[in-house]
Amino acid sequence: MADGIGREVIELQHRAERAGAKFMALREPAKLSDLVTATDEILVIASGVLPDAQTTERLLTKPAVIAFPADIAVPAGFERIDPEFAWSGVLLTRGNLVERLVEMEPDIDVPSVLMRLALQSGTRLVPAERKLVDQNDWTIDATREGLTARELRWIEAQREPVSFHAPGIAVAERAGTRLARDVVGGRGENGPVVASGVFALSSVAAGALSMPAVGLALVTLAALFSRMGRVVERVANKGQVAAKRSPLLKFLEASLDILFILLIYLAAPDESDLTRVFVPLVLMGLLRLGERHGSEVWKRTYADRILLGFLLAPAAFFGFGAQAAAVIALLVLLTRFFGPFRND
Repeated sequence: MADGIGREVIELQHRAERAGAKFMALREPAKLSDLVTATDEILVIASGVLPDAQTTERLLTKPAVIAFPADIAVPAGFERIDPEFAWSGVLLTRGNLVERLVEMEPDIDVPSVLMRLALQSGTRLVPAERKLVDQNDWTIDATREGLTARELRWIEAQREPVSFHAPGIAVAERAGTRLARDVVGGRGENGPVVASGVFALSSVAAGALSMPAVGLALVTLAALFSRMGRVVERVANKGQVAAKRSPLLKFLEASLDILFILLIYLAAPDESDLTRVFVPLVLMGLLRLGERHGSEVWKRTYADRILLGFLLAPAAFFGFGAQAAAVIALLVLLTRFFGPFRND
């Protein structure tokens, strides 16, 4: 229901249509009866209400009117239902109530009227936690400052809870989340992926110029920005129907192990060709096995290419790149025999 077709309505229409839904903006409540049948269900959200999605899905498994304690909700701007409760601005009810809108004046507040009709028809009232209003996770006519604060909390919630068993990934997740606040929806959204690609290409160039230690440092940065790019992409795609991952980011993530193998090989010019190839292949193979079959706590450690590069680059600088890779491979192999590292 809208008084006119403005920018916000058009943006909502585009998003709905991308999701494969039909979209119609109506001014007159009576026209709803032509679209909704008695067997339909209607999800109603009052004007200005920004609900908590998870709570809504949890409480509206069947028709219900979500309510908050009146003492906290009414001062926040929510409509009082009775002395005890105020309407949250969200309900799920049967479509047969729409037919009764035809009998009413055209300037009624449709969501409010549907709420009253739903309660009169026996739709259950479901209380929601008061902390949602307390913590501004469920708002009505929120201020710009309140929306900004909620957006920051929402972005922070998209960060994967990676412990410092995988320090490189943990740092990248935090840095990517912080970056997402500034770049999602703007031109800089692809910045981390582009930076990762530049560092990856530079690492190949360094290897070709007989500077494998520099190459390992650069591929470590490529891994860092690749992970940050994944976080930014995760935030940007959240809630987007049929959102696809960046082909460039997928390619970069798949090529990191190949670059590590190449650079470890180049870091051991004095070793035999068999040793130069064998050590990095075994190392990356063991890390992949650990990532797939390790315990939940340690899987991320095996997958942490940022940590791997941080360990290998200094060793390669001092001429011990292959030896360091061999030691790391041995340590990874030993962990596969200890219970805390295995997925038992």
